[in-house]
Amino acid sequence: MRDIFQDFKFVPDGATNLVDALCRFIKEEITFGRITGGEKLPTIGEMCKATGLTFAQARRVTECLSREGYVCSRPHVGTVVLSRKGNVLRGRVLFILPDIDMGRYHPSQVIDTLSRRLTASGYAFSVATFSLDAADSLAVLESELLRATDLVVAARATPQVQKVLAESGVDHFFLYGDKLESDDRPWIRFSPEEALSQFADHCLRAGVKHVAQVRNEGADTLDAQPALAERGIDSSWMTISCSKEGWGRFDGIVHCGYEAFATMPRTSIPELLLFWDGLFTQGATMAFLARGIKIPEDVKIVTFSNAGIGPVYIKPVTRIEINPVEAGEKVADFALAILTRGRIPRPPQIKPHYVIGETFPF
Repeated sequence: MRDIFQDFKFVPDGATNLVDALCRFIKEEITFGRITGGEKLPTIGEMCKATGLTFAQARRVTECLSREGYVCSRPHVGTVVLSRKGNVLRGRVLFILPDIDMGRYHPSQVIDTLSRRLTASGYAFSVATFSLDAADSLAVLESELLRATDLVVAARATPQVQKVLAESGVDHFFLYGDKLESDDRPWIRFSPEEALSQFADHCLRAGVKHVAQVRNEGADTLDAQPALAERGIDSSWMTISCSKEGWGRFDGIVHCGYEAFATMPRTSIPELLLFWDGLFTQGATMAFLARGIKIPEDVKIVTFSNAGIGPVYIKPVTRIEINPVEAGEKVADFALAILTRGRIPRPPQIKPHYVIGETFPF
């Protein structure tokens, strides 16, 4: 038996675990014919030895493949790959997103919900990433992976990615991001107006006079300024560079948030900080606590809850929060409507919620 795992590589990204990565790898090998119908998969023990999985994890891999119609287990024979004729799959859906975007907008939980819904309906589901910096953006979309796909869900797609998808002829729609005027494909977007209005009303009731919005350098963010201005509340932007050599992506953002407020004169600290990145929130909070600056007595904090805030550092955060399961369900409903009805319905909206915590009380 050939070693089907020789080309398998797993790079931890904080969103995909080894079991899911191996499932996707084997499904792609079967889809593209590199593992053929009638061929036996390695045993549970062989899979553990080749990949480092535990026995229970390896069993989860084979159970997933069996449930989704790729293989069947036969007594005294083993796990056998189904032929194309015997495969019950209805089609294939590909989810793509920036390779640096893991953690933002809760993509791992959105992807998990979307994957469960689609696979339960008989569709194969895969995830691919693209680089925001690369000129061609997504080499994988120019490979056989795209040609074997029935529907693409593209999160925050760059113009280059949009161009590749438009030229591919494959059905696709976009999740988040800014719509290009020349593209008529559907978009599922944030609709933050209600949450931002609740935030601005909260500021007004609490007597807040000025809000400083903190964002990553070069990052697209929501903007609370219009809602604040309607209520006579001033606002300004504070931009922090998130480049930190020698640090991991997430640790680097936390550290940059720390540095931005570790030496800021107390008299310059704004009355209320609205962070559009939860990792900056964590770094800033660590800096405040280290300096004896009290939250919310000395500074109030609100965050876009796209990353966990360690409870050891801070009380429950007032936040503008996206329910990832709710978002995943809406994306799944929309994708299934396209796949099963053969037409594009009106895209749903994803509405963030405003949740009051102890960092900004009345």
